Amino acid sequence: MPYVQLGNFYYFLYFILAALAILGTIIHLKSKTDGYRYWFLFSLLVLSFVIHFVKILFSPYADLDFPARKLSLETICAINVVAFPFLYMSKSKTLKDYMVMAGMVSGLISFAYPANALNLHFDGEWLGFQQGAFSFEVVRFYLQHAILFLVPFVMMHFKMHELSIKRVYRAPLLLVGVFFILYINELLITWFGWAPKEDLYQPDKRNPSMVFGIREELIGAAWIMMMWVPAFMTVHPVTGDPFFWPVIWMILPVLIYTNLMALGFGYAYDRKNTHALIKKWLFPGKREQPDSP
Repeated sequence: MPYVQLGNFYYFLYFILAALAILGTIIHLKSKTDGYRYWFLFSLLVLSFVIHFVKILFSPYADLDFPARKLSLETICAINVVAFPFLYMSKSKTLKDYMVMAGMVSGLISFAYPANALNLHFDGEWLGFQQGAFSFEVVRFYLQHAILFLVPFVMMHFKMHELSIKRVYRAPLLLVGVFFILYINELLITWFGWAPKEDLYQPDKRNPSMVFGIREELIGAAWIMMMWVPAFMTVHPVTGDPFFWPVIWMILPVLIYTNLMALGFGYAYDRKNTHALIKKWLFPGKREQPDSP
C-alpha cells in the first residue's frame, strides 16, 4: 500500500493536485460574474463544513468509542472549517482578515507537514500503522486543508476582500482566542466523558495544536517556540513538576510569529501602506514629502 512520506512521490503528488485545483478554479472563475464567484467559493466552504460532520461515519472515526468528540472544535483547522462559511458571509473586515491569513497559513503548514497522513497516532492513541496515501482519512485531510487555502487565496486574487496593514494585528489576537476555545473544548469533552480524564493536560495525548505543551516527537524543533517562553510557565505552580500552563505558555511566541506573518501578508496585499508604516516605525521623526504638483 502506498504511503505519504516527507519528500516522496505521494507527498508531492498532493501538492501538485492542490496547485492544479487552485489554477483550475482561477481559470474557471476568470470570466464569471462576482456573484457566481461568491457562491462558488461559498459552496466549497460548505462542502468542507459537511465533511467535518459526516466523517464520523467512516473509519477511523467510526471505530472510536465516542466518535462525537471528533465533531467538536478540537483543532485550529476544525474551528476554521466550521467557522469559515460564517466568516465568509460576515461584513466584518477583521474577521475576513483572520480568514485569509489563518486559512492560507494553516493550509500551507498542513501540506508541508501533513500530520494526519504521517502519524502512527490517531486521536492521541497509538495506531500501530500508517494511513494509506489514498485512504479516507488522508484524502479528507488534504481536501479540507486545500479548501482552507484555496478559498482565501482566490478571494484575494479576485479582490473579493481587501486586507489592510492597519488591521492585521487583530488576527493574531483572534488566534489566541482560538487557542482558548481549543482548551475549553478539551475541558468539555473530558467532562462529558468523551475523552479519558488522564489524557487531559498530557502533551503526548490529546493535545490540540499544542495547547498543553510540546509533543515528544517535536521536541527537537521546539526551540523556536521555547526561546520565548518564561521557564516558570513550564513548571506546575503547586507541585513543581514539569507542566506547561495551558495556552498561556504559548501566547508570547504565537503573537511574535503570527505578527511577523501578518506583516508578510501586509507586504503581499497592502504593500504601499505596509512600507509607509515600517518607515514610520524606523524613522518616527521623518515626515513624508508631499508629491510635486
